[in-house]
Amino acid sequence: MPLPKPPLITLTTDFALNDYFVGALKGVLLRHVPEARLIDITHLIPRHDVISGAFVLHEISGYYPKGSIHLAVVDPGVGTERRKLIAKYAAQFFVAPDNGLLSYLLNSNECELFEVKKSEFLQFPQSPTFAGRDHFAPIAAALARGVSPENLGRQIADAYRIEALFCRKEAGAIEGKIVYFDHFGNAVTNVTQSILMDKLENAKLFSATLKGRTLSGLKKNYAAGQAEQVGLLINSSGFLEIFAFYRSAKEILNLNLMDDIIIH
Repeated sequence: MPLPKPPLITLTTDFALNDYFVGALKGVLLRHVPEARLIDITHLIPRHDVISGAFVLHEISGYYPKGSIHLAVVDPGVGTERRKLIAKYAAQFFVAPDNGLLSYLLNSNECELFEVKKSEFLQFPQSPTFAGRDHFAPIAAALARGVSPENLGRQIADAYRIEALFCRKEAGAIEGKIVYFDHFGNAVTNVTQSILMDKLENAKLFSATLKGRTLSGLKKNYAAGQAEQVGLLINSSGFLEIFAFYRSAKEILNLNLMDDIIIH
């Protein structure tokens, strides 16, 4: 797969910005690939929040040039035997631990998956607390230097996928979950426009239940909602979203990640 010139590496982590972690990660990448372009997607994934990290990776996967390398480190199992993975998806590379971060990509038949092992290209030191710097950054750097995933490990088909990230139909209803909160307190669900289908024919009759409360109607945009009232819409990525115009739906309804939502 041809790489952009210079190589492009994005970074998605839960490291925040008040420690040295992000700087060290970038230092390793630039030491090995000085010409690389490093793009920060976010370092503000809530700590240990693999669910949100997986959604962010899914959302960026369609927007970068072929050959881009996406390094994702949300790794509560750091220092354990969880595997180090490379996914080839949409003509791009994704580097992440085997903990569900790649779940949305794995849902596609087009995703090729590799477990990275020690090799002539990579020697992994023991790293009980900072594998992002010592293991995953060198993997991304090796890809940026043109080393193929096949030379870094073996192809596999059994990576961990978080099944609850995918909604299901049950007895005429659609059962989904909240999988992401944005900065504004909007709650994004895993219910897609494509699975709703005929339920979208009449926006006024549309209804969903969560936390014992039924929300009725489907709005076209945020401004169509009543001020400070909770509403529903299909967002620009095609997901059902719970919002509150000028307020935080998360705060109003006391919502949590992975709360259930039922569409009737």
